Amino acid sequence: MYQDLILQHYRAPHGRGLPANATAQGARKTPMCGDDLQVAIVVDGGRITDVGFDGRGCSISTASASMLTDAVRGMSLLEARTLIDRVEGMLRGEAGEPPPVGDLLALSGVAAFPQRVGCARLPWQALRDALQALPV
Repeated sequence: MYQDLILQHYRAPHGRGLPANATAQGARKTPMCGDDLQVAIVVDGGRITDVGFDGRGCSISTASASMLTDAVRGMSLLEARTLIDRVEGMLRGEAGEPPPVGDLLALSGVAAFPQRVGCARLPWQALRDALQALPV
């Protein structure tokens, strides 16, 4: 079931394309596998009103980026930062806060494949970079 959901997001990714009026952007690259993703956000009134990604990546990183865009659109900046921490913890197989629900839960199986965790984390790290690039 989860594998099918990841493939659906890979084959028809949501949020592909960077918003033209981006407030901030982050980019991450994995030299070993060639994944190279950018995530851009539009922030208005302390909320992420638009988000998109671009670049090239494997099925896991592309699906994770697609799920990211669905999850963070409309969130406050604090909610987005908290979600990044929860997703990364889930991907590392850490106990703690409950894992995210919805499509993001499909990424929980990646924790069993350490070599793929970096792929799933890549867009979330790029989002963290974008959030850190925002003016204070």
